[in-house]
Amino acid sequence: MTDQQPSMEKQPSLYTRLGGYDAIYQFAGAVLRKTMGHPAIGHIWAHMSESTFQKEHINFVDFLSEHWGGSAKYRGRDMVTAHRGMGLTEVHWQAVLDCLEACYDDYGLAPDLRKEVNDFLIKFKPAVIGSPSYRDVVLAHPEMDPAKGMKSVGVFWPKPGKSSQKQTTPESEN
Repeated sequence: MTDQQPSMEKQPSLYTRLGGYDAIYQFAGAVLRKTMGHPAIGHIWAHMSESTFQKEHINFVDFLSEHWGGSAKYRGRDMVTAHRGMGLTEVHWQAVLDCLEACYDDYGLAPDLRKEVNDFLIKFKPAVIGSPSYRDVVLAHPEMDPAKGMKSVGVFWPKPGKSSQKQTTPESEN
């Protein structure tokens, strides 16, 4: 036995281990392509313009890159604001996970990296799933001024005080 402590080398960031910005850009594009073709969620992109899609892709890449240790700066909306009113359900969430798994296979992603990516993404589930559809709220409340939002008719999401939302909601909601 020696009196030396084992070396505690810091592992490179997930960003680096995945191959950096260009690799994440390609992977994010592949995920979006698979989700667009998925029968349960492909409709989400049915009326999205090319420009909006490209902005979504870059925001997705920048979000992942920033959180995984890259130098990109995410400039999009927080996850709650971005998904509020979409009416996304567990079916939609599972479809995204299925598409991710298919992309992991396509890219030959190692099991430990798959787990790390999934563990990261799963943290955002409460901010993505469960909002009522904004269209449904507007149609159910004929008195509602659509420009004033769901709160104007007493529909709140996430529910006030939900501790699982704190990490993903902005300090002051828009």
